[in-house]
Amino acid sequence: MNVYYLPTRIPSGPEPIVSEWPSFPTRLRNAWWRVRLAMVEVRGILRSRPRYMGGVLAYEPLAEDEPLVPTRRPSRPATVIELEAARRRLRRDSQS
Repeated sequence: MNVYYLPTRIPSGPEPIVSEWPSFPTRLRNAWWRVRLAMVEVRGILRSRPRYMGGVLAYEPLAEDEPLVPTRRPSRPATVIELEAARRRLRRDSQS
């Protein structure tokens, strides 16, 4: 097996000084977008309608002596899947 080593790169001059902080325009742009997103969230919260949970406002304190009983969904019969009838329908449709 042949292994080739490439020569190391020799810097032509002093290495540039890398700043830890982004430039001022970059920081300003980032701050602007953070403010915009925060304002959108605040506006959404202020514009939202109060949510109801079972006839009670979500942010009203609940009375301790009245237990909160969740409402049940109306039940319906289970859906029965007839595989054999579905296969017959598929065969009939594919033959047409």
